[in-house]
Amino acid sequence: MSDGRREQILEAAARVFAERGYHEAGIADIATDLGIGHGTFYRYFKNKKDIVSQAVDLAVRRINDTILEEDPESSGNLAEHRAQIQRIYLRLFTLQDQHPHLIRFLYRQATDPARLAVALDGFLAYTSRLINNGIHKGFLRPDIDVDIAGQALVAIMFDVMRRSATTPMSIELRQRWLATGTRMMLEGLQTR
Repeated sequence: MSDGRREQILEAAARVFAERGYHEAGIADIATDLGIGHGTFYRYFKNKKDIVSQAVDLAVRRINDTILEEDPESSGNLAEHRAQIQRIYLRLFTLQDQHPHLIRFLYRQATDPARLAVALDGFLAYTSRLINNGIHKGFLRPDIDVDIAGQALVAIMFDVMRRSATTPMSIELRQRWLATGTRMMLEGLQTR
């Protein structure tokens, strides 16, 4: 079975579920969107619940891959750290532009809170490494509660994505998020 075809079906499912809703959309809608027969769908997925589960995994994997393009321990000073955070934001905006249905689906239709919690915990681990790097290299305050700061940063990033998924952001608004979001994140963390 082709991984490319499987991913096409997952993308279509996310798009259909994002547009119509989980309960309103059916396998027939996904098959029609792609111009394939039901049989093709069932070669790859057991049922509607299976495809939703795998579409959530795809969305989380895409976000994860986007964030992991940045080594959380690579910045050596506050300016590099700021630029790194801005690159992460820009990549997330690009992901949103390239796959708006995936992010919209994730926020509107993901039906398993436990799976989302596991994904968010993974992002928290990355963010904690990002913060710990700054603490160990001396450009972030050593007295910061890394767990709480990490949770706050993940919450900010995911709220930006949620907002962007529901209402497209203008270039100007994205620039404001980059400048203000990054500034807000760092000025409370930097050494004095």
